Amino acid sequence: MAHPTESLDRPKTSAQRAGVGAGLITALIAATSPVAVAAQDTIPILVRVEDRTKLGARNRVVLRDARGADTAIYRSDGTILGEVALSPDGRLISLVEVVEEHRPEKRLVILDLSGRVVRIIVDKPIVRHIWCGTGQIAVILGRGVEGGIGFMPEGAAVLDVLTGLEQRLEGITLPYQLQWAPFDSSLYIKAFAPRGARGAAAAPPVYRYHAPTRRVSLTTHRGVFFSPDGLYYYDPSVEGSEFRLYRSPDDQDVTGRLQLAGERLKDGPEFGWMPGTGHILLFIDRPPRPKPRTGQPGESFRRMDRNVPQVYPDRWNLVVDAETGRVVERFQGDLGAGWKTNAPALPVERRSGVLLIPWRRP
Repeated sequence: MAHPTESLDRPKTSAQRAGVGAGLITALIAATSPVAVAAQDTIPILVRVEDRTKLGARNRVVLRDARGADTAIYRSDGTILGEVALSPDGRLISLVEVVEEHRPEKRLVILDLSGRVVRIIVDKPIVRHIWCGTGQIAVILGRGVEGGIGFMPEGAAVLDVLTGLEQRLEGITLPYQLQWAPFDSSLYIKAFAPRGARGAAAAPPVYRYHAPTRRVSLTTHRGVFFSPDGLYYYDPSVEGSEFRLYRSPDDQDVTGRLQLAGERLKDGPEFGWMPGTGHILLFIDRPPRPKPRTGQPGESFRRMDRNVPQVYPDRWNLVVDAETGRVVERFQGDLGAGWKTNAPALPVERRSGVLLIPWRRP
């Protein structure tokens, strides 16, 4: 058996794996029988893009085993954009990479847990993607631009992993946020309001794509990031707008019940909802900024040291109950190191290693 550090040097590239086709996909999806899924659920998967420290090349995907050793299962021929995503059953990994050969080419790559390429989808201007069920991936299509949200949206679609076929979601223009909601098997998509819209029509629309029926409908919601139980959702701060928390049944704004103040509330829950819970939010515990004394200049701009790993194992986080608004727990560790898991638990990087923390109500 190769030493774990040896496999980091010689993972296969996408070009070496490019012959794998629909036969493997069929076997993988067919393998999700109740028995297979139950067995899979007993083995939490931890996977990420290798460069969690934000210092190295973003071209490898690593899988952490039960011993805590990282093994590179995939090496891109280019650069991996953003983070990897796991299918709901934890059997497939997706990522977007940019490869420059004759011209820059963006690819959506789907892997199994051994790193074998299940499918590569090319020639689609994908700017965001998310799994919506075991065999489908939803994407926002667009082109990159400077400033704003970083891209100009051109539409949304759902891609079938087995066939590679695309279902364009007609009627949804200028989408910029999407989130899968397992509680009602639906994909929620938020879009910019139509250009020149006034009054009520100027409110950004939120659409629901119901996966079982493949139907798109317009909702009254104001955001797409639903709690696991579906009772609450939030709208993050984007381009100057403030974070807001809503109650799902009546879209009532309940942000005021959160017992947070200042920068903690303004920035919103950077890491969303606690996995495996009903409606528990995760905030970074930001200390209040001291007010400058009279005659003292404000805080000056400090350049980030590119030689210092951008991992914060000593950072404190707050656990907030959306229903009561109370802070119910405070814990230490970095939630933003890029780890993805299929377990109903939270990957937290600490000095002692990566922990999967399940939620237990105090």
